[in-house]
Amino acid sequence: MDSFFGETEDIVEAVRDASPDDANVHPVEDTDQGKTERGRVANWFWQSNYVVEVDTDKILFMVGNTWNFEHAAAVADAMRDGATFEIPAGRVHRITAAHVKNSQEHDKKGDLEEQYGMTRPWSKADIGNYYAQLIDGNHRAVAAMVLREPSIPVYVGENYRENIRKKDWI
Repeated sequence: MDSFFGETEDIVEAVRDASPDDANVHPVEDTDQGKTERGRVANWFWQSNYVVEVDTDKILFMVGNTWNFEHAAAVADAMRDGATFEIPAGRVHRITAAHVKNSQEHDKKGDLEEQYGMTRPWSKADIGNYYAQLIDGNHRAVAAMVLREPSIPVYVGENYRENIRKKDWI
């Protein structure tokens, strides 16, 4: 995994190394009242029209999240076995030319990680893609990353919906 955000790769590796503890794993039981999507491995469920697909390398975990690596490992096991989980929620932004310029300037200054939590700047190839800072579902998202999902559907918070192009809602 080659994430744009610091600590992500260490967190994914810690989950891979953890012994699964499934005491509090709660997959979605009834998916008749919403939408479901199958990723490469993970099954996702949601009940909203405000969902967009975000590449896993552009997922930023909630700052200060308390990690339970054993729980995330158990979620990954359940996903691998076909269980369905509710999608994460986040603050979703569309990457613009201004984001690229700003991140590259901070990279040159040497304070990109301090300012934005990023290990590398956005490039022109990222323009138009989305990144998300999760506010819920960190363990579900990292479980999907452990399983090498290329993207994750993310519920877009109310104050961030104007950032999404109409054609990108799923």
